[in-house]
Amino acid sequence: MAKPIPPSLETLRLRMDRPTTSPISCEEAAAVLDWYYWETWQTEEIEQVELEWLLGWMRHCDDPRRFEIADGLCVTLIGAGKLDQAAALAEELLAEHADPGLTHTLALARAASGAAPEAIALLSGLIGQPAFAELPAEVATQVLLDLATLYRRQGSLFKAIPLLTQAVETAARVDDPAHLEQAADLLIEQLIEQGGSDEAVEILSPWLDEHRLGLWRQMLTRLGPQLDTATRERGMALMIEVGDYRTVLSLLIDQSADDPQALLLAFTAALALKAPAEVVCPLAGRLLVSDVSRREKSAPLIAAAAVAVAETQEEKTTMQAKWHRDAVVQLISVAKHHGILEEEVRDWVENEGLYHEQGVIDRAARYCLNKIDHPPGWLFRRLGELRTNK
Repeated sequence: MAKPIPPSLETLRLRMDRPTTSPISCEEAAAVLDWYYWETWQTEEIEQVELEWLLGWMRHCDDPRRFEIADGLCVTLIGAGKLDQAAALAEELLAEHADPGLTHTLALARAASGAAPEAIALLSGLIGQPAFAELPAEVATQVLLDLATLYRRQGSLFKAIPLLTQAVETAARVDDPAHLEQAADLLIEQLIEQGGSDEAVEILSPWLDEHRLGLWRQMLTRLGPQLDTATRERGMALMIEVGDYRTVLSLLIDQSADDPQALLLAFTAALALKAPAEVVCPLAGRLLVSDVSRREKSAPLIAAAAVAVAETQEEKTTMQAKWHRDAVVQLISVAKHHGILEEEVRDWVENEGLYHEQGVIDRAARYCLNKIDHPPGWLFRRLGELRTNK
């Protein structure tokens, strides 16, 4: 709720209807204008009608804050779909003085009304001005992003890349995660379209650090295969540390398509990270897809671990029941490949220690870990933590 104007200023305010006809001078009005500026505008509690009134008085009194207020009013008008009115107001103020914020807003109004070439010209001119370097970093970044977006819509893809690169650098230097991730998202999308994934990695990698989780997540999710091993493992270890197992598992599963070692790593990680049945069971099925794989020494542990995960999952749905049923059928098949008759399976499972209560998930994970050529350090640590917490 807006703060009420003090009685001493309310008396003046009642006599300040229209600046051109009011008996109140600009010197007398200054205190009222200051109150509205600080107590309603800066607190974002001002209504459009008050904004229009405040702008009228500030223009009348040649108040330098009029450009800021005009910018706010233009943004409000654009939000209400009054594009021509917003553009006309911006042009009126810009005729008095070049203002970067208003220029940006005018470009947005023109772009929204379909005049993309004019919007591009306005933003390009703004970026070329010395005053652009003095803009707050978040404003400068948004200008760069808006111009890059306009170029992309026009099909001028190569013109967008330097702008997106500059937006990334600007946002990163002031540690603005929202704009950094927005710029990175557009840059990655643009370069992937052009077959330049490696270039995206080169541009974004210098800005990775342990505090920029969103940027790490983008890199792992969309550029994981292009990252070098050390960077990829550093990112996955960070995701594990903050509890974002989904990003790690998605990357590992994506990399496991044609690589048996990568598939084994994905399965082992899924067990270590306590992934649900819909993740573990398909991976187990892929590891045990052939007769040869079902005869291997690891097969009973893999199949039994999948059953145990499906059995112990708290959420019970129709799909979970299907995963459990499929996992049991798979375990029975593995037993047959090891010379166990169907009526002997139950005793075999117990004698081999393949029930959940017998720690089969942990044993399966550790057995598979030993079969991976170069397991990541975070996986060793994770399995160590699980054993410690038992």
